[in-house]
Amino acid sequence: MTATPQRATYRHGNLKAEALKAATRLVAQSGHEALSLRQVADAVGVAHRSLYNHFTDREALLDAVATDAYTRLAAQLTKAQTPEDYTATYVRFALRNRAIYALMTSRPHATMKRNPPLQAAVHKVITEAMRIFCRDIETPAARRRAVMKVYITLYGGISLYVAGVLDQPSEKALIAELSAMNAGM
Repeated sequence: MTATPQRATYRHGNLKAEALKAATRLVAQSGHEALSLRQVADAVGVAHRSLYNHFTDREALLDAVATDAYTRLAAQLTKAQTPEDYTATYVRFALRNRAIYALMTSRPHATMKRNPPLQAAVHKVITEAMRIFCRDIETPAARRRAVMKVYITLYGGISLYVAGVLDQPSEKALIAELSAMNAGM
């Protein structure tokens, strides 16, 4: 008689990965405010309690979606060679993934110390900004201010553009204006 090997996954494969994919899709469709663990469980075909084996709660699942999104954004930003490349890549990601971007920017920075994967993913994006915008800046405080200026400009510009408040005729024009604002870092 041979022993049956124990399964390392649920009947649906890797439940954590499938739940993350489903949550990402649901956030992209309806925003993060409305997402529930029950919706995600229904989307992957398991009881909602099964998700608690992988995510402590809804916020942990949202953090995982944000972590994945920051990691994807950072990977795209590694290809940037100039401030204009960085700005264009960042803005295009935000505008093509509006609901995901809203989730990403909703994660409180103060709580990231309790979530090392999310903190590491965010820092990958920041590291790319430092590589591009802080080449000639020597002090840590000046580098920090430069990166904050970049992100305040990008976040503010994107938010105003999406809300229809910023008078830019196109994505291309928005990118040009934000690039000009961040020039000379």
